[in-house]
Amino acid sequence: MANIVPLYQSMLNELIRQIEAGELTENSKLPSEQKLGEMYHVSRITVRRALAELERKQYIYKKQGQGSFVLKKDDTDLGVRYLNVREAISNMDAVPLVKLESFKLIVDGSESEVRKVLGLNTDDYLYQMRYMFYAGEHPVFHETVYLPFTRFPHIYNSEISHNDLVPFLVKKYGLKAEFFTHTQAGLITKENRQTFELNVGDPLVNVQTSGIESREVMYYSRATVVGDLIMYIVG
Repeated sequence: MANIVPLYQSMLNELIRQIEAGELTENSKLPSEQKLGEMYHVSRITVRRALAELERKQYIYKKQGQGSFVLKKDDTDLGVRYLNVREAISNMDAVPLVKLESFKLIVDGSESEVRKVLGLNTDDYLYQMRYMFYAGEHPVFHETVYLPFTRFPHIYNSEISHNDLVPFLVKKYGLKAEFFTHTQAGLITKENRQTFELNVGDPLVNVQTSGIESREVMYYSRATVVGDLIMYIVG
Protein backbone atom coordinates (compact mmCIF):
# COMPACT_ATOMS: atom_id res chain seq x y z
CA MET A 1 0.00 0.00 0.00
CA ALA A 2 1.38 3.40 -0.96
CA ASN A 3 2.14 5.87 1.80
CA ILE A 4 -0.30 8.76 1.78
CA VAL A 5 1.13 12.02 3.13
CA PRO A 6 -1.45 13.99 5.16
CA LEU A 7 -2.44 17.30 3.59
CA TYR A 8 -1.03 19.35 6.45
CA GLN A 9 2.28 17.41 6.27
CA SER A 10 2.59 18.03 2.54
CA MET A 11 1.98 21.74 3.05
CA LEU A 12 4.34 21.80 6.03
CA ASN A 13 7.15 20.10 4.07
CA GLU A 14 6.85 22.57 1.23
CA LEU A 15 6.88 25.62 3.50
CA ILE A 16 9.94 24.26 5.33
CA ARG A 17 11.66 23.69 2.00
CA GLN A 18 10.98 27.28 0.95
CA ILE A 19 12.29 28.66 4.25
CA GLU A 20 15.43 26.49 4.27
CA ALA A 21 16.09 27.31 0.61
CA GLY A 22 15.78 31.03 1.31
CA GLU A 23 12.76 31.45 -0.94
CA LEU A 24 10.92 32.73 2.14
CA THR A 25 13.43 35.08 3.75
CA GLU A 26 13.95 35.88 7.43
CA ASN A 27 11.28 38.18 8.91
CA SER A 28 9.22 38.00 5.71
CA LYS A 29 5.48 37.63 6.17
CA LEU A 30 3.73 34.44 5.12
CA PRO A 31 0.55 34.67 3.07
CA SER A 32 -2.69 34.86 5.05
CA GLU A 33 -4.41 31.68 6.23
CA GLN A 34 -7.02 32.13 3.52
CA LYS A 35 -4.38 32.59 0.82
CA LEU A 36 -2.40 29.57 2.01
CA GLY A 37 -5.55 27.48 1.93
CA GLU A 38 -6.14 28.52 -1.66
CA MET A 39 -2.52 27.91 -2.64
CA TYR A 40 -2.39 24.39 -1.21
CA HIS A 41 -6.07 23.50 -1.71
CA VAL A 42 -6.62 22.76 1.97
CA SER A 43 -9.06 23.87 4.67
CA ARG A 44 -8.45 26.65 7.19
CA ILE A 45 -8.10 23.98 9.91
CA THR A 46 -5.32 22.29 7.93
CA VAL A 47 -3.54 25.62 7.42
CA ARG A 48 -3.66 26.39 11.13
CA ARG A 49 -2.33 22.96 12.01
CA ALA A 50 0.62 23.39 9.62
CA LEU A 51 1.37 26.90 10.94
CA ALA A 52 1.25 25.65 14.53
CA GLU A 53 3.78 22.97 13.64
CA LEU A 54 6.02 25.52 11.91
CA GLU A 55 5.94 27.66 15.03
CA ARG A 56 6.74 24.67 17.25
CA LYS A 57 9.70 23.80 15.04
CA GLN A 58 10.92 27.42 15.32
CA TYR A 59 10.51 28.28 11.65
CA ILE A 60 8.01 31.09 12.16
CA TYR A 61 6.70 33.47 14.80
CA LYS A 62 3.33 35.15 15.04
CA LYS A 63 2.38 38.76 15.65
CA GLN A 64 -1.06 39.36 17.11
CA GLY A 65 -3.33 40.71 14.41
CA GLN A 66 -0.53 40.82 11.81
CA GLY A 67 0.08 37.21 10.79
CA SER A 68 3.00 34.78 10.65
CA PHE A 69 6.62 35.69 9.89
CA VAL A 70 9.79 33.70 9.16
CA LEU A 71 11.98 33.45 12.26
CA LYS A 72 15.63 34.48 12.02
CA LYS A 73 17.93 31.48 12.37
CA ASP A 74 19.93 33.29 15.04
CA ASP A 75 16.79 33.46 17.18
CA THR A 76 16.27 29.70 17.37
CA ASP A 77 17.11 27.65 20.46
CA LEU A 78 18.10 24.17 19.28
CA GLY A 79 18.95 22.69 22.66
CA VAL A 80 21.62 20.50 21.03
CA ARG A 81 25.40 20.73 21.36
CA TYR A 82 27.41 19.80 18.26
CA LEU A 83 30.59 20.69 16.39
CA ASN A 84 29.58 24.07 14.97
CA VAL A 85 32.14 24.62 12.22
CA ARG A 86 30.59 27.86 10.99
CA GLU A 87 30.88 29.34 14.49
CA ALA A 88 34.48 28.11 14.82
CA ILE A 89 35.39 29.86 11.55
CA SER A 90 33.75 33.05 12.76
CA ASN A 91 35.84 32.81 15.94
CA MET A 92 38.90 32.96 13.66
CA ASP A 93 37.68 36.39 12.51
CA ALA A 94 37.01 34.88 9.09
CA VAL A 95 33.83 34.83 7.02
CA PRO A 96 32.35 31.30 6.98
CA LEU A 97 30.91 29.79 3.82
CA VAL A 98 29.58 26.27 3.34
CA LYS A 99 29.02 24.59 -0.01
CA LEU A 100 27.32 21.27 -0.69
CA GLU A 101 29.59 19.44 -3.14
CA SER A 102 27.46 16.34 -3.63
CA PHE A 103 24.22 14.85 -2.35
CA LYS A 104 23.03 11.37 -3.19
CA LEU A 105 20.89 8.52 -1.96
CA ILE A 106 22.81 5.24 -1.88
CA VAL A 107 20.56 2.29 -2.71
CA ASP A 108 23.04 -0.34 -3.93
CA GLY A 109 24.17 -1.62 -0.52
CA SER A 110 27.62 0.00 -0.70
CA GLU A 111 29.38 1.75 2.22
CA SER A 112 29.27 -1.39 4.33
CA GLU A 113 31.36 0.08 7.17
CA VAL A 114 29.09 3.11 7.45
CA ARG A 115 26.03 0.85 7.39
CA LYS A 116 27.49 -1.09 10.28
CA VAL A 117 27.90 2.11 12.30
CA LEU A 118 24.34 3.21 11.55
CA GLY A 119 22.85 -0.26 12.05
CA LEU A 120 21.59 -0.49 8.47
CA ASN A 121 21.37 -3.51 6.21
CA THR A 122 22.17 -3.63 2.50
CA ASP A 123 18.57 -2.89 1.49
CA ASP A 124 18.26 0.30 3.56
CA TYR A 125 18.55 3.65 1.80
CA LEU A 126 21.47 5.80 2.92
CA TYR A 127 22.07 9.52 2.36
CA GLN A 128 25.56 10.78 1.63
CA MET A 129 26.36 14.52 1.70
CA ARG A 130 29.76 16.07 1.03
CA TYR A 131 30.43 19.60 2.28
CA MET A 132 33.32 22.02 2.05
CA PHE A 133 33.58 24.82 4.60
CA TYR A 134 35.58 27.90 3.71
CA ALA A 135 37.22 30.57 5.87
CA GLY A 136 36.95 33.46 3.46
CA GLU A 137 38.21 31.94 0.21
CA HIS A 138 40.26 29.18 1.83
CA PRO A 139 38.91 25.61 2.19
CA VAL A 140 39.44 24.48 5.78
CA PHE A 141 36.95 21.69 6.61
CA HIS A 142 35.91 18.89 4.27
CA GLU A 143 33.13 16.65 5.57
CA THR A 144 31.17 13.62 4.40
CA VAL A 145 27.93 13.01 6.29
CA TYR A 146 25.81 9.84 6.29
CA LEU A 147 22.17 9.66 7.40
CA PRO A 148 19.55 6.88 7.38
CA PHE A 149 16.71 7.68 5.00
CA THR A 150 14.08 6.13 7.26
CA ARG A 151 14.83 8.65 10.03
CA PHE A 152 15.07 11.65 7.68
CA PRO A 153 12.78 11.03 4.70
CA HIS A 154 12.48 13.46 1.81
CA ILE A 155 15.42 15.82 2.31
CA TYR A 156 15.57 18.25 -0.61
CA ASN A 157 18.81 19.48 -2.15
CA SER A 158 17.66 23.10 -1.89
CA GLU A 159 17.17 22.74 1.88
CA ILE A 160 20.76 21.81 2.64
CA SER A 161 22.83 23.45 -0.11
CA HIS A 162 24.05 26.38 1.96
CA ASN A 163 22.81 25.57 5.45
CA ASP A 164 24.32 23.89 8.49
CA LEU A 165 22.99 20.35 8.50
CA VAL A 166 22.53 19.66 12.23
CA PRO A 167 20.25 22.67 12.93
CA PHE A 168 18.20 21.67 9.89
CA LEU A 169 17.79 18.10 11.16
CA VAL A 170 16.86 19.31 14.64
CA LYS A 171 14.24 21.74 13.38
CA LYS A 172 12.63 19.77 10.56
CA TYR A 173 12.90 16.24 11.96
CA GLY A 174 13.08 16.85 15.70
CA LEU A 175 16.50 15.19 16.03
CA LYS A 176 17.37 14.85 19.72
CA ALA A 177 20.86 13.43 19.59
CA GLU A 178 23.97 13.58 21.72
CA PHE A 179 27.02 14.19 19.56
CA PHE A 180 30.42 12.60 20.13
CA THR A 181 33.52 13.76 18.25
CA HIS A 182 36.85 11.94 17.96
CA THR A 183 39.97 13.50 16.42
CA GLN A 184 43.26 12.14 15.08
CA ALA A 185 46.25 14.18 13.92
CA GLY A 186 47.76 13.62 10.48
CA LEU A 187 49.57 15.24 7.56
CA ILE A 188 48.64 16.48 4.10
CA THR A 189 49.50 13.89 1.43
CA LYS A 190 49.80 14.00 -2.33
CA GLU A 191 46.25 12.65 -2.54
CA ASN A 192 44.55 15.42 -0.54
CA ARG A 193 46.87 18.40 -1.04
CA GLN A 194 44.85 19.75 -3.98
CA THR A 195 41.62 19.63 -1.98
CA PHE A 196 42.98 22.17 0.47
CA GLU A 197 45.57 23.93 -1.68
CA LEU A 198 48.30 23.10 0.86
CA ASN A 199 51.74 21.50 0.81
CA VAL A 200 52.56 17.85 1.45
CA GLY A 201 53.49 17.50 5.11
CA ASP A 202 51.28 20.31 6.39
CA PRO A 203 49.26 19.31 9.49
CA LEU A 204 45.64 18.18 9.40
CA VAL A 205 43.20 16.61 11.82
CA ASN A 206 40.75 13.85 10.93
CA VAL A 207 37.41 14.11 12.73
CA GLN A 208 34.69 11.49 13.21
CA THR A 209 31.34 12.53 14.65
CA SER A 210 28.45 10.32 15.76
CA GLY A 211 25.01 11.57 16.73
CA ILE A 212 23.25 9.11 19.04
CA GLU A 213 19.50 9.23 19.56
CA SER A 214 17.69 6.66 21.68
CA ARG A 215 20.89 4.56 21.81
CA GLU A 216 21.10 4.38 18.02
CA VAL A 217 23.48 6.27 15.71
CA MET A 218 21.39 8.56 13.50
CA TYR A 219 24.20 10.79 12.24
CA TYR A 220 27.73 9.85 11.21
CA SER A 221 30.37 12.01 9.59
CA ARG A 222 34.03 11.92 8.63
CA ALA A 223 35.89 15.18 8.13
CA THR A 224 39.33 16.70 7.63
CA VAL A 225 40.38 20.00 9.22
CA VAL A 226 43.37 22.10 8.13
CA GLY A 227 45.05 25.44 8.82
CA ASP A 228 44.29 27.68 11.77
CA LEU A 229 40.85 26.09 12.15
CA ILE A 230 42.55 23.11 13.82
CA MET A 231 43.17 25.23 16.94
CA TYR A 232 39.45 26.11 17.13
CA ILE A 233 38.19 22.56 16.54
CA VAL A 234 40.61 20.63 18.71
CA GLY A 235 41.33 21.53 22.33
